[in-house]
Amino acid sequence: MAYTAPPFPSFPRPDTLDQFFVAGRHMWTDIDEFKKWKLDPSKVPAEVMHFLRSTSLIEYGVSQYVRSYLHYYGEDFKLSMWSAIWAAEEYTHYLVLRRMLEALGDGLTDEDYAGLERGDFYDSYLSYFESARLDGFDQRMAQLVFGVVQEHSAVIAYTAASKKCGIPELAAVLKRVARDEVRHSRFNQVTLESMVKVCPPEQREMIWPQFRVVISGLQMPQEHVAYFNEKHMGSELYHSLWDEKDWSRMVLYLTQYFGRFRKPLEDGVQELEDPVELGIAETA
Repeated sequence: MAYTAPPFPSFPRPDTLDQFFVAGRHMWTDIDEFKKWKLDPSKVPAEVMHFLRSTSLIEYGVSQYVRSYLHYYGEDFKLSMWSAIWAAEEYTHYLVLRRMLEALGDGLTDEDYAGLERGDFYDSYLSYFESARLDGFDQRMAQLVFGVVQEHSAVIAYTAASKKCGIPELAAVLKRVARDEVRHSRFNQVTLESMVKVCPPEQREMIWPQFRVVISGLQMPQEHVAYFNEKHMGSELYHSLWDEKDWSRMVLYLTQYFGRFRKPLEDGVQELEDPVELGIAETA
């Protein structure tokens, strides 16, 4: 099949990919140390254990999710490359969470793996995505809007789990995972900000209404894998550790972020300048 260039570029050069890739490479140099953990499961609330099991499977399912990324990024080479980087980092999260569970004496089962691997995520998610994507909106930009919201939801989820897990060592590692998710959300933001500089005005104008559609009917990836629903591990569980302040902070932050795209283009869009914005800074 002949190559068809995207209608406008995501990035002019791969420098942004370099920044995010290097930042991610520094996050988990100690992952083998987690194999030595022996933790007391009686200190961890049942709802946190359930969250850790479901979320470890969610992260393991990255092979399914990345198919949809590649589909919507199409011939955009740099965004396809990001999909590969992102997939490797999410698989790292799976390893971290799996080792947490094993240290607590509650590892994943063959049934868990089989249930996820036989899922029909791709077709189900594409149907949802297309029903939510605004007509005429660039599919790459639509995926980026989804990405900002979904990855920020992960920040909130892991941070909430860290506050309630009952074991300081676990809390510290869950906060590190949250910091990774900050960086993932920020990549989607930075890419949108780059594309806004070169896309047609009508594409920029669709970012805010697309966000409103996404946030009003948000579905996390696990909603599109039957096994998660069979085991009651869908979005309801993912959000179960959140309190009202968590919900309020997420909605306020995302509304403020996407609200900037309602302003006239000449007002400008914040650019990535400080490495702290890659998600290296401590997560609250």
